[in-house]
Amino acid sequence: MPMGRSVGSPTQGHLVGGAHLENAPYLRVMPADQAGDVRWGLGSLVGMVHRVGQKVRHAFPGAVLNVGHLSRREGGNLEQHASHESGRDVDLPFYVEDSRGKQLFAEHMVAFRGDGTSAVWPGAKFDDAKNWALVAAVLEDPAARVTHIFVSSPLRQRLLAFAARNGVSESLRTRAAFAMVQPHGTLPHDDHFHVRIACPGGMNGCIENPAIHIARRGHHAHGHATATIVAPSRTHASANSTPQEPHEQDHGAEPRSREEVVADPAAAMVETVDGDGG
Repeated sequence: MPMGRSVGSPTQGHLVGGAHLENAPYLRVMPADQAGDVRWGLGSLVGMVHRVGQKVRHAFPGAVLNVGHLSRREGGNLEQHASHESGRDVDLPFYVEDSRGKQLFAEHMVAFRGDGTSAVWPGAKFDDAKNWALVAAVLEDPAARVTHIFVSSPLRQRLLAFAARNGVSESLRTRAAFAMVQPHGTLPHDDHFHVRIACPGGMNGCIENPAIHIARRGHHAHGHATATIVAPSRTHASANSTPQEPHEQDHGAEPRSREEVVADPAAAMVETVDGDGG
């Protein structure tokens, strides 16, 4: 599988020589997203989609991963998205089940509330177990380093609570708490996960975006796209405990006192991520 090259940022960039996401028994491109062949990305991203689909299916026999948009063959602007331009973004609609635990499929993405139900799909339920397995699989992928999993705050809290109830390690829950964020200034991502991977090491011209800073609530320093984050303490989240740990940077924000730091990963993070569009 070709690696390709991600040039520029997810919101202003293009893709050179990327890989194409092929069909497989364990993944399904959402019917509403099949037009236009928006199935291109860095080899590490496309490989990750296949690996996580297989991993969830191994844990839950018969499970099928839904896939939405990646990027166009050469990247660049994609209608209805403010990102997906440089081969490092993929939309993964949720796993959904019925009252008997059987997986359900829709033609398009469907929104879910924090209680796991949908206002427009009676009888459908957000599948906590499979969706957490998906989050864990992308965070633990051996080749792609995930920097963001955009998802609505109520569903984020639901997944972290599920993980805590089921004995998931604190280190993995902390990584998930850092990675999962609800973007600001766009739709809340209550109908899919938007997964973004980091620039591969040594890839010239690849730009990480949006930048992440630890700052005070609501502060946007110098107009940069930022994430305002209440981070777990360093005793609970070391530099190796998350794929891309936020660093304090001097952009006019005052450092947080120890009293302002939240140690519980399930309660961590106030999210105001700009610059994403689905």
